[in-house]
Amino acid sequence: MLLITTALLSCKKEEEEIQQVPARSTASVSFNNGLLAFNKLDFYVNGTKKASLTDALHSGYNEVQPGKMEIKVVNPISGATIGTGSFEFLARDYSVFLCGSTAEPILLFSEDNLNSPATDNAKIRFVNLSPGLKNLSLNERGKPALFNNRPYKTSTSFENLLAVSEISFDLKETGSEATVATLEKVKIEKDKIYTIIATGERAENFNIKLSLIVNK
Repeated sequence: MLLITTALLSCKKEEEEIQQVPARSTASVSFNNGLLAFNKLDFYVNGTKKASLTDALHSGYNEVQPGKMEIKVVNPISGATIGTGSFEFLARDYSVFLCGSTAEPILLFSEDNLNSPATDNAKIRFVNLSPGLKNLSLNERGKPALFNNRPYKTSTSFENLLAVSEISFDLKETGSEATVATLEKVKIEKDKIYTIIATGERAENFNIKLSLIVNK
């Protein structure tokens, strides 16, 4: 009887400890450069600089308060504003991507599910930041499409992918077997979270680039 009582008390104590974990009260946001004509960028949230990118695609996640936030991207050399956008943040994780063209920059906003991958897996998603008339499909080389028929300015959800020491990816326009860009021999580590982004304007001799970002 004593053992049963002790077990019940122990379970009750664990439940109380779980219930006492405070609810999340802040959001976090990463900033990403999908417009490679700019190699230096500053990102502001409600007038406060949160990240600077110099020859980099991705910042870490920066804490912000929930609510409606004004995002501004500035060229730190000229001081010119490149793009702006207004987004509603909840107490969750997000990414902001700069894309479009130098004449018409665009900010793309996505919510990020950074929950842990399945056992022995990583998580990966695809973001199409390459302007073009046709959608794009991404596949592991020699296999069916991992992400199929993705329109410009869209992000997939994160999907589990078995960790592997070396893997290559091919990018194709939907309906075509021609490879328009590749990502060669990258390592996918278990428990990590990745984003593959496609950048570059396809009208310019298929000047497309695939890049791998480590989100977490």
